[in-house]
Amino acid sequence: PTDKPKRTTKPPIWLKDYVVPGKGPQSSTKCLYPIADVVFYSGLSVQYQSFISKFSLETEPKSYAEAAKDPRWIDTMKAEIQALEDNKTWEVVSLPPGKRAIGCR
Repeated sequence: PTDKPKRTTKPPIWLKDYVVPGKGPQSSTKCLYPIADVVFYSGLSVQYQSFISKFSLETEPKSYAEAAKDPRWIDTMKAEIQALEDNKTWEVVSLPPGKRAIGCR
């Protein structure tokens, strides 16, 4: 059996400008200046800490069930459906006989 040649491969030159985060902890990426190393909550004013904490603590729901528990998300979903209906880009229809609806993520 012949062995395949062992060539060193490298990405095409046109991909050199793309920055893609690696998997795993941040220390394993090639990020020279991770923001967590230079920004600390203790260095911010109390007002700004309060402002920033809103972004740090709130997360988007991972499912419809989670979203349906929050009145803000319910209002947002209603507004989005209303916009789709107003623009005539969406309508609810019945399934043809013998067909099942597909799931979604």
